[in-house]
Order: sequence, then structure tokens, then C-alpha cells
Amino acid sequence: MESYTSIDNDFYSDRNLDPYEKTVLSYLIRYYNSNFGYSFPTREQIQQDNNISPSKLTKTLKSLQEKGYITIKNNHKKAGRNNIYYINKYLVVQQDSSQASEKPKPSNKSNNKKKQATEPQGDLNYKLGFIETSVQFTREFRDTELAELKEVDMKTIEGVCAKIDTSEAISPFVFLLDLQKYKRGIN
Repeated sequence: MESYTSIDNDFYSDRNLDPYEKTVLSYLIRYYNSNFGYSFPTREQIQQDNNISPSKLTKTLKSLQEKGYITIKNNHKKAGRNNIYYINKYLVVQQDSSQASEKPKPSNKSNNKKKQATEPQGDLNYKLGFIETSVQFTREFRDTELAELKEVDMKTIEGVCAKIDTSEAISPFVFLLDLQKYKRGIN
């Protein structure tokens, strides 16, 4: 099946990125999974497909994260412990050939460039992707729970995920209660 990746046109004129950073960022955008809200190729894939040395890849990923273009999260649940890469800038959509005639819909791109570096995605897919890589759940989130989750900022979500014991699965309801407690400063 053919597929296409749309990248914001501003990507090509961004003088804040060196050629290696542009190559790696476009590669991560290419492998963005819209179902999960992040990209997760292995370091070996990135190195081999882009002919980049391990040390240069490490330096490039670190620079992209420091500049706010990506957010890197370790995925300890995945075999091989590959990282998860949240795309903070220039991602538009990924389409297969059956969707190519539709106009692309922006997903996690914001017009507020200053905000992107500190809170990259406010959308629900990003939040769910982050939460589901940090916490095991006994069931899926219900629509009412998703609506509540949509209103919570990422800093709060990150704080709660850091405090939760990940050895046992919890219900989304308990997670939302923990969010409320965290917001009120209750431990």
C-alpha cells in the first residue's frame, strides 16, 4: 500500500536545524503512528536508514529535544527498550493512498511557536500515547473519561504518571482521581 507523509512547509526553511537534524526529524515524522500519537523506530533503524553513526545520532536527538522539536520518552515495556518520539513541530498528517485526496488536517501543530517548546501537544492522542506508555490500565478510557482527560495539562499528567506504581494495572477512573488529587496538591 502506498503511503504519504505531509510535513509543514516551514520545515524546509527552518534555519535552526542542521542537515542531520532535518534528516532525523523528517525520518521520525515519516514513522509517526497516528494511532499511538508518537513515532517509535529503533535507534538501529534510524542509523541504518539514514547512514548516521551512533554518536552522531545521539547528539542529533539530544539537540532536537533541547530545541523543542521532539520529546523523547523511554519505552521500558517494549522489547529492546526502544524510545518513543513525540513530534512537537512540523507534523501535519500521515495518509495512505485512499486518504490522499482529502485535505490534510493539522494534528499536533500549533501556531503559537513559543508554547510548542514547553507544551508540545495539547491534543488527546498525545496525552493518551504518553499515559499508555507510562501506566498499565485494566480497560480502555470511556468517552466521559476522555473528555475529562482532554482538559488536563501535560505537566499534571507527567507528574501523576511519575508517581504511579507501574507494577499493577489500574482503571482509568483511578487515574483520573489521581489527577484530581495531584491538581489539588493531595498526595
